[in-house]
Amino acid sequence: MTHWKHIVGALLLPGILVGEEFSELVGLAGLAPRLDDQSSMWWAEGFPAVVKGAPWHRVIETGHYAMVLDTEKMTVPHFGALEERVWRDLPPADLALTILVNGKTYTCAGGKGWSRHGGPRLAEAGKFFQRADVTDLIFKSNEGEELSVEARFETAAWPDRLSLILDASPGESAIQKGGASFGKVGGGFGLDGANELPMPKLDEIDPNSVTWSFWSFIPKGYDAFTKAAPWLICEGRNEMVDGNLGVTLTRDRAVATINVGGGRKNRVKVTSEKFRLGEWNHFVISYDGDSLAFFLNGKAAEGGEVGRRRGAESAPVVFGKRGDGAGDGCHFYGVVDEVEVFQGVFSPVQLTRHARPRPIQRWGFLRTGLALEKPPKVAWDNPLLKVQFTRGGESLEVRSKGAKAAVLVIDPVTFQPIKEPSKLTVMAEKCEVEFDQALGWHRIDLDKVGTLGKSKGNNVIERFPLTISNRTGKTQMARLMFSKSGKGFGGRLGSAITGVTAMLCDEFGEPTGIPVQLSKNWHNAAEAGTYKGLWFHGITQLRLAPGQRVKLQLVVANAHWGGVAAASHAQLSLIGWGSNQRWEQSALGCWGESLCYEPAQGQGKSTITDVRPLMVTPKTGRKIWGWTNNVGGGDFFRFFDREGKRCFHQAMQTVTSRQGPCLTGVEYAGKIGTEIQHSIMTSLARTDDLVRGTYRIRMDVSEPVDFSRFVIFQVGSDTYNFTSEQRFVFGDASGVNLERETEPGGDVYRTAPMKMMGEMPWASLEGGRPPQNQKVMGAWANRGVIIREWKARLGGKEAAPHFAERGTTRGPNQYSTVDLVPPVGMTRFEAGDFVEAVIEYIVMPQNAEDYYGPNLALKEALKKDGGTSKMIYREVTKNDRKVEMITGELVGLFPDVRIACEGNKASYELTGGIGYLPLTFTNLSSHEGYTLKVDGKAVDQAVHGKDFWQTDYDPASQTWSRTYNLPRDGEGKVKVEFGN
Repeated sequence: MTHWKHIVGALLLPGILVGEEFSELVGLAGLAPRLDDQSSMWWAEGFPAVVKGAPWHRVIETGHYAMVLDTEKMTVPHFGALEERVWRDLPPADLALTILVNGKTYTCAGGKGWSRHGGPRLAEAGKFFQRADVTDLIFKSNEGEELSVEARFETAAWPDRLSLILDASPGESAIQKGGASFGKVGGGFGLDGANELPMPKLDEIDPNSVTWSFWSFIPKGYDAFTKAAPWLICEGRNEMVDGNLGVTLTRDRAVATINVGGGRKNRVKVTSEKFRLGEWNHFVISYDGDSLAFFLNGKAAEGGEVGRRRGAESAPVVFGKRGDGAGDGCHFYGVVDEVEVFQGVFSPVQLTRHARPRPIQRWGFLRTGLALEKPPKVAWDNPLLKVQFTRGGESLEVRSKGAKAAVLVIDPVTFQPIKEPSKLTVMAEKCEVEFDQALGWHRIDLDKVGTLGKSKGNNVIERFPLTISNRTGKTQMARLMFSKSGKGFGGRLGSAITGVTAMLCDEFGEPTGIPVQLSKNWHNAAEAGTYKGLWFHGITQLRLAPGQRVKLQLVVANAHWGGVAAASHAQLSLIGWGSNQRWEQSALGCWGESLCYEPAQGQGKSTITDVRPLMVTPKTGRKIWGWTNNVGGGDFFRFFDREGKRCFHQAMQTVTSRQGPCLTGVEYAGKIGTEIQHSIMTSLARTDDLVRGTYRIRMDVSEPVDFSRFVIFQVGSDTYNFTSEQRFVFGDASGVNLERETEPGGDVYRTAPMKMMGEMPWASLEGGRPPQNQKVMGAWANRGVIIREWKARLGGKEAAPHFAERGTTRGPNQYSTVDLVPPVGMTRFEAGDFVEAVIEYIVMPQNAEDYYGPNLALKEALKKDGGTSKMIYREVTKNDRKVEMITGELVGLFPDVRIACEGNKASYELTGGIGYLPLTFTNLSSHEGYTLKVDGKAVDQAVHGKDFWQTDYDPASQTWSRTYNLPRDGEGKVKVEFGN
């Protein structure tokens, strides 16, 4: 493990007091994280719902310890201090979760598995803090009796601290069979997965002029009693029989079906919007002799044209199973109530009017029964929750009585419990501060503090002065969580959650470079539980020496930083939306997401997901400063074995180095099988014109491997694409090489790999438009790809980049992608093969009328060349950066012009660059005291003081870096000077 040298007094900040007995590194560098002050969380062999056969092993690894939780079996296969070991070499530990209730003990026997809203969920993840849980836990007695319980197990991990939390409450009572059930109005009719509700045959009903209306409570696990989709209502034997009319439930949607004529070809079905799980839903289904109409909760499903009349007689109707009971019966588990059948065709609005039609028959069930919106809870008498964690025969245990969660907090290295609260004092002006023992942080509520700047403008930032004191004789860790809820954002234009970046500054407003982890949520589904709602958490930790007191500021950048759209990269919680795995979103400004990533590829099976253009007409079709239309996705390193089966990314770890507001840097690294290791460093820079995602990619092959198809990079992906382009243009720095109309669809390559021999190969994807039948407002965008740097050895030989067009199909829509692929005919990689490249993903406005941003050069270019490949070629040539060094060392040109300083100084001559070009100066001995000059004039973009540069601290070298963004139009040469 790396330990820092003891340096006393060299970097003291004003406002820092130091006790007499102090021998550790002090000052700003003493507060900053060390190399082992980091943590990460990932799936050991990839997300098991994607990587078939992968274990449900979730890994938490820090600079001090590791823990692996089997979220399926709720066991711990590996746990302990790392020292010189890797996590796979750690021994197992024993985790025992028990509930004593009503005189009987129940032990956790595992979880019910991953689902859209349940099972293993990721809440917060980043550089310092990893928070996740597992819901729908199963508890059984020694006799095998299962407890009705709503239980989840949460882990909250810091680099040197771990909390194990069991949260449990009484579960819902089982659905009571028949008239004993609760209902919507009075009692309802309970369907327990084995019974049904037959309707008496009504001969007076005209099957070509009939409406059924009813309520149904659809609980979690509504489909657990059948292998097929359960039937809610079924007229006739089944969906293939002439005259059938009914509703089935599939996942989270209802499907109404009718058959006129018999057989598959005569079946017509329509699908509803999502139903409300765990709530009452209102259904109306009717047939008028020509069309099937279906309403769920008042909203009509599209389609249903039949064009033929049913036979003269109605068939028997049954609720809760398939009419003929074939197979396992396709039984429904839930409740129905207020069943009505009408002669005629009526909408939900007509059925709620004062002069509503009279039903032929109505079933209200037990009027004196219990009307509830949710099933009743089971009764618990004086419950006791217990968490026991055992390592090598040594056990730690915590018990909690009543409704309170059981929380075991430990030091994972010493394996000792942590029971004492923090001994630090944290004060923040106008902010409530509360220490949370379970999560280990001081929560600082930012909701009540106002903003700096016009309340409805983009130049809105926030400053929060704070003081942290350690009055003890030992070094203490301050773990801080800066919290904002919906109240704290308040709907201001310049302060929306999508674009928040939080920075720790010294008491004079100088950015310190100490990282602040960014985690967000804006999803509200009830299933989110404790994580529900709109919230922002900025998380950091500081090491305070004995007697040390430090004054700092938290500065929050929103839409703008120094008057220009800020860049941010944050982890976004999906709990309350669905899937609940890792989703990362980067943004320019705060008017919506710009580029989104899913490293484990859990939903779209693609790394780049949603992509949105900047400062073009929003998808509302009116006003400005809003979310724009999605023209995503893209992917890296798509591998298909010799049989054509895709091998997904595994063990995807996320390493965050920069989160904005001038430049982001987040790496996703993993493997494919045992033969290929890969990484992608994603970056987004503060600018005022358009979205440029920059990716520094690396792939290494450790042993020979055969494949049928391999894609290094895609614009649009096979499995995630939201725009269809009409024309592809390929070229290099010299100009256009090939133009072609696209050939969408087919899931085949439309061109052979095209070798790109010139410098900076590029592709322009033009004429982008929405998918088929998708109604959209607002501007659309085109896309492009530029290879800025390239070096590769493939098949044992040096390899040039190759582009190819592939036609793809997703559902009813057809697309084309631009694929960066190996050379023609290559189907095998050799040991030692590699790819190292820098690639830009360009999101280009289609015309000048769409773009409302301030960059006049872009506006003029769009007026002249909008919608053509000349816009991508403009990026190729004008953003071609050239540097002639005078003082310092050139480290790289993309994503930023990066210079290692000599004696805190650097100077060079710069040619090229477009938009706001990021410039970074590294190897600095302090966080403060520098000036950037261009052609002899100091650069000052400040709006609220020192608010236009970014500082980052490197614990490996114990040095700082600074990043600025310099406005450039691609013309001329400038002299850049930096120093103190």
